[in-house]
Amino acid sequence: MSLVVFNQQAFFKPRPRPSRFLNRSLESYKLTPSQTDHLHRHRFVPRVEKRVRPTNMNRAASPPDQIELNFLGTSAGKPTTFRNPSSLAVRMDGDIWMFDCGEATTHQMMRTTLKASHVKKIFITHLHGDHILGLISFLAHIGDRIETDLMSDNEHPFSDPTSVVEIYGPSGIREFVRTNLRLTQTHSTLRVQVHELLRMSTRDRIYGPSLSQPTGSPGRLWRTEILGRDIWADEEGVWRSFVGVEETGVCVSAAPIAHRIDCVGYLLVEANRREKFDMKKLNPILQDHEEEIKQMGFRAPQAILSKLEKERQPITLSTGIKLEPPKLSIPGRRLVILGDTSDPSPILALTDPVKEPIDLLVHEATGTAVVDIDPSRISAQDTEESVSKKMRERGHSSSFMAGQFARRINARHMILNHVGGKFPSPMGCICPSEEIQKVGKQVQDSCLKATHASLWKSYEQMEEERKKKVRIELKWIRTVAEDAVKGWREGAKDGEEDREEVKVMVAHDFLQVKVPRVDLVSNFKRVSLFS
Repeated sequence: MSLVVFNQQAFFKPRPRPSRFLNRSLESYKLTPSQTDHLHRHRFVPRVEKRVRPTNMNRAASPPDQIELNFLGTSAGKPTTFRNPSSLAVRMDGDIWMFDCGEATTHQMMRTTLKASHVKKIFITHLHGDHILGLISFLAHIGDRIETDLMSDNEHPFSDPTSVVEIYGPSGIREFVRTNLRLTQTHSTLRVQVHELLRMSTRDRIYGPSLSQPTGSPGRLWRTEILGRDIWADEEGVWRSFVGVEETGVCVSAAPIAHRIDCVGYLLVEANRREKFDMKKLNPILQDHEEEIKQMGFRAPQAILSKLEKERQPITLSTGIKLEPPKLSIPGRRLVILGDTSDPSPILALTDPVKEPIDLLVHEATGTAVVDIDPSRISAQDTEESVSKKMRERGHSSSFMAGQFARRINARHMILNHVGGKFPSPMGCICPSEEIQKVGKQVQDSCLKATHASLWKSYEQMEEERKKKVRIELKWIRTVAEDAVKGWREGAKDGEEDREEVKVMVAHDFLQVKVPRVDLVSNFKRVSLFS
C-alpha cells in the first residue's frame, strides 16, 4: 500500500533556512530612509537577543510526513574503496535516527546534506567494530555542531542546549559508551542517555543492570550522561514499543536475531493517519450551527474540526447532531532494519505477515552465489546451498537467504545492505550533474568517480576500458538483486496465496530511499519507481 522511491542521484538539497534577524544595526539591512523612519516610529527593530527554540515544539507529536533512508555505509566487515562500514540515517521530517555508526560515519555525513545536530536517537544492532567504532567520534561531532549553532549570530538557533541523544543497543553498549567517553576525555556539552536491551540470560542478569548504577567502576556516569533504562525482553523474548508512538509518531520494537554475538533487528511502525473530513457533508451542518459554534469560543465554524482532531471526542450540537472525529484508518508505514544475521526469524513475533506487510526491509547480504557476472568463472562449489551454509556458519546471510526471509515477513521492497567485498559499487560515488535532469538517470548521464583517480569524471570522460567495467558492474549488481528475487520465489509454500513479487535493490553508499505516505499515493495504489 505504499510507495518506495529509489533516488540514484546525489542527496536532495533541502530548501535554504528561513532568513533570520542577526545581531547587527539597521544600517546593515540597506534600508531606505523612509523604511528606517517607519521602523523607528512603529518600534519595529530587529531583535538582537538570542533565543533558543522552545522545547515544547514537538514536531513528531503526529506521524512524520517524510521518511527517507540515507545509506552512509554499506560494506560488510571492513571498508572498501567505495563502501564505508555500516551506517544508516533515517530522516523523519526534521529529526534523524541513526542505525549503527561504523568507522568514518562522521565524514560520510559531512558529505551529505544531513545535519548532525538533528540526530535524536541512535540504534545499535550489535557491538562488532564495523557497527560501533565511529560512535564516540560521531557523538563528539554532534556536540560540536550544537555548540557552533548556539554560539552563532542566529536569533533563533536550530539547536536546543537541553537536547539529549538517546542510544539503544544490546547488553554492553552502555559500558562501551561510558568507557570510551571517560578514557578519551570527551568534554562535549552533548547529553547522552544509553538504554540497554536486555534478555533473561545469565550474562545479562549479572552484567546488564550492574552497569546502570551511577556509582562504582566501571558503571559510574560520565559527566554529560543521563542514567538510561534497562529494557527487559518480554516472555516471548522481544522488546515491544520501547519507543512509544506518543513520543515520536513512530513506534519502535526489537527482537534478537541470530549472529555470532548478541544482535537485534528493529521494527519501525508509524501510527495510523486519520481520514479526511467530508466537507461536503460537514459544511451545511457547520453553517446551520454557526452561532452556536461561535458561542463555544470558536472564531469560525470550521475551527471546531481542529478540536475533533486533537481531542478525538464526539461533539453533540443542540439539534442532536453528533460530530464524530475522523477515523484512524489509513495504515502507517512499516520498516524493518536488521543487523548482521543468519536467521532473523524472531522478529516475526512482532508482526503479522499476512495482515501487516512490511513496506521496506533492510537485510544484510554478506555473501552471494553470483560471484561473477560471467557464468564460466563461477565455480561448481558456488551453489546456493554451499554459499548459504558458509554464511550460516559465519552468522551472516546470502542474497538468496535474504529473499527467502523477505517472503516470510511479506516485504514489498527490500534493500540488500552490509554487502561483501566481492560486490562492486558502480553507483557508489555519484556526484551532482546538471545533465542528469536533462537526459535521465542512466549511468551514461551520471557522474562517477574513476577507480584509478581521485577526481570526479563523467561517463563520457572515462576510458573505454573503464566504461566497459561500469556496464559490467551494473549488470552484476542487477544479477545479485535477481538472485534475491529467486530466493523469494523458491520460498513459496504449497497452497500459499499469490503475492506481488518483492522489489529488490542492492544498496550503495549515499543511496537515498524515500518511503512516501500511503494517503499521498494516487488511489492508494502501490507503485514502484525503481528498476
